[in-house]
Amino acid sequence: MTTRVKETERKYEPVDTDGGLLAGVPGVTVVGGGEDLLLDAVYHDTADLRLARNGVTLRRRTGGEDAGWHLKLPLGDDARDEIRAKATKDAKRVPKELTDLVLGLTRGEPLAPIAHIRTKRKRWELLDDDGRIAAEVVEDDVMAQTLGETSEIKAWREIEVELVEGGGEVFDAVERTLGRPSDAPAKLLRLLGDRIPKEPKAADRITAYVRQQVAELRRQDLRVRQDAEDSVHQMRVASRRIRSILQAYKGSRSLREELRWLGGVLGEARDLEVLREHLQAEVDALPAELVLGNVRQRLTETFAPREQAARAEVLETLRSKRYFTLLDRLDTLRIRSAKARKRLRDTRRRVDRAWRNEARGNGTLHDVRKAAKRARYVAEAAGKKKLARRMKKLTKRLGLHQDSVVARQELRAIGVQSHLDGDNGFTYGLLHGRQQRRAERVEESLRRKV
Repeated sequence: MTTRVKETERKYEPVDTDGGLLAGVPGVTVVGGGEDLLLDAVYHDTADLRLARNGVTLRRRTGGEDAGWHLKLPLGDDARDEIRAKATKDAKRVPKELTDLVLGLTRGEPLAPIAHIRTKRKRWELLDDDGRIAAEVVEDDVMAQTLGETSEIKAWREIEVELVEGGGEVFDAVERTLGRPSDAPAKLLRLLGDRIPKEPKAADRITAYVRQQVAELRRQDLRVRQDAEDSVHQMRVASRRIRSILQAYKGSRSLREELRWLGGVLGEARDLEVLREHLQAEVDALPAELVLGNVRQRLTETFAPREQAARAEVLETLRSKRYFTLLDRLDTLRIRSAKARKRLRDTRRRVDRAWRNEARGNGTLHDVRKAAKRARYVAEAAGKKKLARRMKKLTKRLGLHQDSVVARQELRAIGVQSHLDGDNGFTYGLLHGRQQRRAERVEESLRRKV
């Protein structure tokens, strides 16, 4: 059993945090006399610090109101998710609920204690004008030690301000006294220091783009395992972007095939979700007198088991050795980014060729869409924003057409089964006709543009 808390906090260099210091800040009232806490945390990671290298920390802490296991995941800016689990009897055994979430980073490598951090903390509450707890201010005296064959000890003081019910205006208020936020990282990363290597600067724009997408894929991996909204879609997009660059720049064929495999697994789950939501919205848009029979119930019964099975397959894939090997290969991926203009020109010509094939009956609008997606991502990587926007607009329009194609196939199958079960199939036929008209409108708009 885990609980989730979103933290938004900033660190500051140590100054006097006595209540009198912040008392004059407009909109803030300091309460409490500086409550004393003693926090003792042991941090776990792989031998090569795979969690820390991705900004993730995992600790078992005693002391304070939230003693137990804490997994902290970066969200960007000043925010992060903290996922908490109860303390285990075996202090070295990390709860499975947490190890499962970071499998995309550890890839099965064992987790072990790598640092011990003791913190003497003083805490104050900041109230807003309505008496609500806007934030907490803590002053930490930190004693930190690395664990392993060699050990290093560091000590420092720092101040943290964490929002409770307040917003960014609280930071603005306290910074009139505390000054600008410090650049200090999280406690563990501060202790590890140079043991966390900085990623070398990308040699060119294309390499930087691919690195960004690999990092995004890892980030969405964490979110997919938590069943976060839109995570499967975003992970699928990141894999498509990487694959598009590999295709354009003649990268490893086997790696492209592995990315195709991953995209296919993610796509099944994502497409079912999108289709169900679309059909439910279409039903909701109909007048009640045109919804005959248990249409909504049948849609749920049709899609729920398939979505559940697709979700299970995604999770099984993300636990597989094949997937871990793919991640390892992406970590060391190198792109030969020469002839960027030619690569971009070639992908644009693929779109033109797909249009010609479709006009001759040798291809489909879906083929045009796939070619346009590749052109969009290659244009993004090259910094050609105008072309990327044009291709994005085109793929969106073609996506509406493809959605209608898939929807009609599903509606026909559901309608046939409904008839065989003795139910009224009228509404499915009506929805099928609406989808047909939708496709025709897209085709008409495309013909005017081409």
